[in-house]
Amino acid sequence: MKRYRRLDKDNRKKGKKTSSIMKWVSIVSGILIISSAAVVAFYKFVDINSNENSENNNDVQYEIASSEEAVNIIDNGGKLEGDRGEVKEENENIEPKDEVNDKKDSNSQQNSKKQETNENKGHDFSEWNKTCEKELIVVNGDNFLDEAYKVKTKVCRGKEISSLAAENLEKMISDAKKEGISLWISSGYRSIELQTKLFNRQVAREKSKGLSEEEAKKKASTVVARPGTSEHNTGLAVDFNGVEDDFYKTKEYKWLIENAHKYGFIERYKKEWQKVTGVIYEPWHFRYVGEYHAQKINESEMCLEEYVSKVLKG
Repeated sequence: MKRYRRLDKDNRKKGKKTSSIMKWVSIVSGILIISSAAVVAFYKFVDINSNENSENNNDVQYEIASSEEAVNIIDNGGKLEGDRGEVKEENENIEPKDEVNDKKDSNSQQNSKKQETNENKGHDFSEWNKTCEKELIVVNGDNFLDEAYKVKTKVCRGKEISSLAAENLEKMISDAKKEGISLWISSGYRSIELQTKLFNRQVAREKSKGLSEEEAKKKASTVVARPGTSEHNTGLAVDFNGVEDDFYKTKEYKWLIENAHKYGFIERYKKEWQKVTGVIYEPWHFRYVGEYHAQKINESEMCLEEYVSKVLKG
């Protein structure tokens, strides 16, 4: 009888011990499961934030825009963002089709070409620029920015932009992101001093190849805009997403075409406007003109030069 009682007591002790072990195993397992879940959640959170930060900092990878960095672009033979050059005459590099064309016909064709070029060269906006609203100033190869023109800038996404455009630009980029569109600023405001330094550096490069002063300046202007003729000198121009020639194929470009005017921006240099603007097709280059005028320009399908000349100046 005593023997059975002892066995029963031993069994109860073993049961308690087993129960205690199982209890601790359950606790430890629970802790491990919770810890694992916490680690997974942590890394997922870090990964998401990393991606977002990467998107938000895309503008930094192209041109943080110190003067020395911009100068280095030119010194290394690159083209500065937004200054891809003026329009070349259509048949500039085409060989004569017929060697029997006489000199008279050749001169006649050249004179006709010059007349056509002059007709499409644009207007003198010097007086307009003195009295117009700042966002409607016209700057191009024939209309220099006045030396007295002052630009008040704000930093938007790491770039200096005219304070007139900064708020709308920030809102446009933010609203685009909500629709899955990633826009970043490659180039914004550029001072006349920096533009002059860049242009002179490029002239020196061309002269080192044996060109005369005038030839070097003409050649340099196809790479870097002459000081005072770049819209970037106004702070109202913005180049997007790395200044890529195929930007027009992207969803970002499509979104800008459909929405930019709502924020006061217009596409500045369309292909069909080249003879009027004097600038090659630049789908990445947008210009702030204010919401009202951006809407009107968008409806009219005119470039800025035509809109000012025909609509505002009459």
